[in-house]
Amino acid sequence: MRNGRSSRLASSTNRRGSHLTLVVSISCAFILGLKTANMWNLRTPISIISQASDDMSSEWSAASTSPNVVSTRLDNEDEADYIVRTSYQKSYAHILQCEDHAIEGRCMSKSLKYFDQKNTPSIPWWFKTLLRDVNTNGAYGFWHHFTTTDPAINFCTIEKVGTTEWRGVFCDLNADECQAIDDNDTDESYPSHCIPAIPGRRCALQTKKEVPSEAPHVVFLRDPLERLLSGFIDKCVKETQRVHERHCEPNEVFNVDAAHGWGNKTVSPTIDLEKNPKQFFAAYLDIMPLKWNLHFVPQALYCDLYRKIDQYDFVGNMNTEFAVDLERMANMLGGRMTAQLDKSFGYSKAIEASQFNSTGKSNSNHATHAPEKVAMYYNAASVRKALELFSIDYVVLGLKVPEWAREMLRNEVA
Repeated sequence: MRNGRSSRLASSTNRRGSHLTLVVSISCAFILGLKTANMWNLRTPISIISQASDDMSSEWSAASTSPNVVSTRLDNEDEADYIVRTSYQKSYAHILQCEDHAIEGRCMSKSLKYFDQKNTPSIPWWFKTLLRDVNTNGAYGFWHHFTTTDPAINFCTIEKVGTTEWRGVFCDLNADECQAIDDNDTDESYPSHCIPAIPGRRCALQTKKEVPSEAPHVVFLRDPLERLLSGFIDKCVKETQRVHERHCEPNEVFNVDAAHGWGNKTVSPTIDLEKNPKQFFAAYLDIMPLKWNLHFVPQALYCDLYRKIDQYDFVGNMNTEFAVDLERMANMLGGRMTAQLDKSFGYSKAIEASQFNSTGKSNSNHATHAPEKVAMYYNAASVRKALELFSIDYVVLGLKVPEWAREMLRNEVA
């Protein structure tokens, strides 16, 4: 435990087809069009090695396991858990260990550099592109580390886990640091650490004041399948956001005009699929790893959570117990945080009305209502693919695969 703490406050819940030809064609065309294509290992069959190369063997994670152990289904292991376990062991388990002082991108670069060598273990192609993209897509940006001193706190914020609301929280808590020195409303009118973090306002997401070393570390997590769908609806289904934000990547596939110039009238290769939510979402899952956008990077990679989650003093969940966890956080920190959390999320009214799954933004244009739409977008195949891509969140962060996803897989087998 960090600073010798004997206990950590955790969540009150137990954390723990028809488009195939098009997808293949799009993927091949996109790969051939990129200069970086030759660095990708596109071999799908994966074997787990028992040791790394001679000079790197001591740095492998403990999960380097023999192929038979990986592929064998455990007693009473259902399909969802089997998918998560085997995918993790074929991919994320092989992230190289890093020194304590190596953080975020520097650590991931070590693994990417290793797998760029010849005669290295075979890994899924989507894992190779994730190692490549996570260093440059903003996932390790400073804006994922919020701090304030009243009350003192270090907060890890993750895309599609209430980020907009958390920005508002810290914008208000650090408001005294962003007073304009003139009426010009230019960059020079504000201190350099005050950025336009929310519309019409400059905020200090990271305080310039000294944060006490004993300040607690806090993070909120979200079910990976729900978070993925929320990001897809917000960045891909909503046409305005897709066109202007350009986060539905690769843009060469999902946002043709943005990728090739606004005068281009090329018809999107996914236009026919967009009429069918399940097919559109399935196509996105197949193509998305060609270029990982920061809104879809696994949560475990933010703030080095896959290495440091046990050092966090409070781990909450943005699920049916979200309001309860917000109240617990408010009680732990006290002071101005109590009123600020209620202002941004409205947790007290949610608890009073027994609306425990409220995110505090149900009436916002930014809300996607993803939990209500899983049946519209997911099927057994897309559940399987999503569990593979985000297996690290379930294994390392201790999140549970939701029952609706398990049921879809059971029905497929039946």
